[in-house]
Amino acid sequence: MKLENNSYKHMKKLAYLIVGLSLLVSCKSEVKQAEEGETTQEENIVELTEQQMRVIGIEVGGIEQRQLSGTINATGTLKLSPQDRAEVTSLVAGVAKQILVKEGQAVRQGQTLALVENTEIVALQKDYLIASRQLSLSQQAWQRQQDIHAQGAGVEKNLQQAKADLDMASVTEKGLRLQLEQLGISWQQVAEGHFSNAAPVRSPISGVVGEILISTGSYLNSETVLMKVYDNKALHADINVFETDIANILIGQTVSMQLSDRAGSRLTGKVSFITGSIDNDSKSASVHIDLDSAEGVTLLPNMFVSAVIHCDEQTCDAVPDEAIVMSANRKYVFVSLGDGRFRKQEVVTGLNQQGYTQITFPDDTPSSVDIVTAKAFYLESMLADHGEEE
Repeated sequence: MKLENNSYKHMKKLAYLIVGLSLLVSCKSEVKQAEEGETTQEENIVELTEQQMRVIGIEVGGIEQRQLSGTINATGTLKLSPQDRAEVTSLVAGVAKQILVKEGQAVRQGQTLALVENTEIVALQKDYLIASRQLSLSQQAWQRQQDIHAQGAGVEKNLQQAKADLDMASVTEKGLRLQLEQLGISWQQVAEGHFSNAAPVRSPISGVVGEILISTGSYLNSETVLMKVYDNKALHADINVFETDIANILIGQTVSMQLSDRAGSRLTGKVSFITGSIDNDSKSASVHIDLDSAEGVTLLPNMFVSAVIHCDEQTCDAVPDEAIVMSANRKYVFVSLGDGRFRKQEVVTGLNQQGYTQITFPDDTPSSVDIVTAKAFYLESMLADHGEEE
């Protein structure tokens, strides 16, 4: 025998007192022999007479169209979009000469975070200085040939050669200048003869230095991550909502949140977008929440949050709460088959308000069916009792 709690025993006794010994429950499996020798089984069927339904107080009606609103509870984490977090690397290999910031320090885009020393940097500056001087000489030679040609004393071949030399010098100078700009070294300073033996490493975004992964003197290559920068002002929340609730979530709905480890924290936001896929393991979809405010709370990536989504009022199929029963962590209603027969049918519930709950059938059951709208728990009790006897 299965163990029963006191409330369940009380419900059974109450059902027996109301119905009496005359209650006939045909929740037995109805086995019919087909001509081919195959058998079919009709399960989860309860059969009552009109008198029994009247004595128990069973009411039957249709599924209603109701204007419902409500809330959906969910959990998730604070996240940063890829463009709001950065891994800082050096464009040249070398030795970390100096680290200019500390963890937790606010930095702006383009600010120098560290200096990387490399002898090739000096060679690049030397090449640029030579190229800039050569460009200047080529410009002078080209101008001279133009002047001579204008006086009718020049040779066309010399003019063409001067133009070709100028073009080559210009391309060489521009290429080296762009390399210096990419490294953060002033080409104007180099052109004046002022060299640097270290390249600055600049922050790609504005934000906060979250983690420094090197030390002074560390050898770096182009793949080494020196530090990470986070723009925590751009934090958003990604919360996981079960697929049964996704249909009730709309862009722009208000969301109230709090950090899971700080009961007094208060955050607000709005639904920004819903991912277009369901995770097979959790049967949930990720909902993106743009934060409006965080009162006196320091927010960091990957913090856990508890969220309440405030759903808008909408018209939906709804039944009285009394029509829904719970069994094995699933929810059911009893669909009328006519002649006092009722089939236990699984449903998916949604919004709940003022004694009514939104339902949908996971199969092809039409919403035009009649169901038990009151005292459905008595029918569930009868099914459970029959299962024990068998």
